Amino acid sequence: MKVPDSGMPEEAYWNSLLDIPAIVDWLDLPGVRPPVAEIGSGYGSFTLPVARRISGTLHAFDIESEMIAKAAENAGRAGITTILFHNRDVAEEGSGLPEGSVGLVLLFNILHSDQRKLFLMEASRILIPSGRVAIIHWRKDIDTPRGPEMALRPDREMILASAEGLDLLPFGADRILEPFHWGMQLVRGNGPALE
Repeated sequence: MKVPDSGMPEEAYWNSLLDIPAIVDWLDLPGVRPPVAEIGSGYGSFTLPVARRISGTLHAFDIESEMIAKAAENAGRAGITTILFHNRDVAEEGSGLPEGSVGLVLLFNILHSDQRKLFLMEASRILIPSGRVAIIHWRKDIDTPRGPEMALRPDREMILASAEGLDLLPFGADRILEPFHWGMQLVRGNGPALE
């Protein structure tokens, strides 16, 4: 089931709307135990730089076969061979990854639907104890050149409500990720959670 308002613009324009290096730095990848899973990988805008910084596999999931093909092409051109691409509807089918097997799950610009809880449930299921979920989304406090309608954009309270009962706790402080995004991280289980 496709997330509403999730159509992708041309790749170069899309990438211009994100400070990709700053967001990748925010992930604090040296502390992550691979593999990593990215749900809604799109063109691979984050897939490739994250894969370059981890020492293991990255699983990239997208419901759109065209996005998977483009991201795989981008990875091939960059010489990155540690990404496994999955054309899969994670909301409907799950990821297929083993329970408790992933150190980090990326949910970028995907939590603006009633499927939010399903994505968070799957993230919690596949995370190792103390594994993290990194979430970014379009800001709702400013006008942005893209993104779903303001009412659909999740904020901290919406995400925490959807994560209730899933063994996912806030990790660190929320962050404005200029120019148009914000981010928060959750940790599974007994990690060092902070309000």
